[in-house]
Amino acid sequence: MSAPTYPLWHPMTSLPVYLEDPVTIVGGEGSTVVDDRGRRYLSATGGLWNVACGYGRPEIAAAIRAQLDELAYGTLFRFGNEPALRLAARLAERLPAGLDHVFLTSSGAAAVDTALRIARRTARLRGEPDRTLIASLKDGYHGTSGLALEVTGEDLDHAEYGVERRDIVLLPTPNVLAPVGEPTPDQALAALEELFATRGAQVAAVIFEPILGSAGVVDLPDAYLRRARELTREHGALLVVDEVATGFGRTGRLFACEHWDLQPDLLTMSKQINSGYLPLGATAVSHEIFSLWWEQGASLFHGETQAGNPLACAAALATLDVLDADDLPGRARVAGDRLRARLDEIAAGTPTVAGVQGRGLMLGVHLTRDPATRARILPEDMLGVVRLFADEGILVHPAPTGFGLFPPLVITDEECDRIADVAEAVLGSAVPA
Repeated sequence: MSAPTYPLWHPMTSLPVYLEDPVTIVGGEGSTVVDDRGRRYLSATGGLWNVACGYGRPEIAAAIRAQLDELAYGTLFRFGNEPALRLAARLAERLPAGLDHVFLTSSGAAAVDTALRIARRTARLRGEPDRTLIASLKDGYHGTSGLALEVTGEDLDHAEYGVERRDIVLLPTPNVLAPVGEPTPDQALAALEELFATRGAQVAAVIFEPILGSAGVVDLPDAYLRRARELTREHGALLVVDEVATGFGRTGRLFACEHWDLQPDLLTMSKQINSGYLPLGATAVSHEIFSLWWEQGASLFHGETQAGNPLACAAALATLDVLDADDLPGRARVAGDRLRARLDEIAAGTPTVAGVQGRGLMLGVHLTRDPATRARILPEDMLGVVRLFADEGILVHPAPTGFGLFPPLVITDEECDRIADVAEAVLGSAVPA
């Protein structure tokens, strides 16, 4: 089969499948996007879970235009720029307690990579060079580059790319909707405790998403989150919470950690940090860690050309203004509760729906081909469900467990009801038993 003349190579995409009916998005407003054939879709994916403030926000566009007239580019290598400094200060005011320094990146994967480099170097600065292990979850997703790919448990053809995962431990995911035969939440917690009981002195960090996104939206149990924090403190390891997908209002709080009063040592962010307008990520660091580096005269020889780009930071500052002015975290709670109630009703009456997980406007509908065992839906059937939603003008995000909903936080009640109505029709007829 000869290669197509289509010039663009899409990430995370089967091109043969995509080219059967390619969709090019050309416009968007609020929660709606429009393709090049004039078809309108309710974007229940929120772009790639990042368009917090909706498409076409004039406040954010105006902030970018104004910054263009002042300084379009500025490196943070040995120089500062005003938007980056203002953003770091503003984030430090809003982050969970104890996180008061911010390292800017240009993506979520880079933020994760930064956090894990800091964790391992911090152990050496503490005089513990053997503390090199990093533990993550087998269903976790943290990005596709560097250490972020190594700690991503989701299979992304790691072996094909020669990813060796040296000093990486993948732990069972505590998922209450896991198929029968996979580790239960109690068994997953026991595996975490066993790691620290046997190799606690070697663990540099534990990293997880407080609510797993790419895995299909999986809530980590409260007990697991609390115990992870206790164990890392008891054994001198660092806790890294990946809020790339959950941060900036998505779950109904500015940061998901706030739901549990969870205080990590490092926290990563991206996606909604500037509503997807420009590439930007960040790693927040505790005062204790930063002070150790400062007192020992250690520099972080790590960074990117576009990290802290002033245009991206100006967009982030404007996004924070919109999040506050419109109380979008509060809107995520209200709209999420409305949509969740409908989805729970659908799940109760649909045998092929194993259940619904998530908080706010980060919801996952878990599908099964066998209600007795909660066996996961087959990939081809899952993609068929996604297509049926698209045929009805709604974009949902495919996942190994079913599909995820991450609409813009400005979604209306009517749009929530439309998603639920289509879900009821699609799931009542399309998912094979």
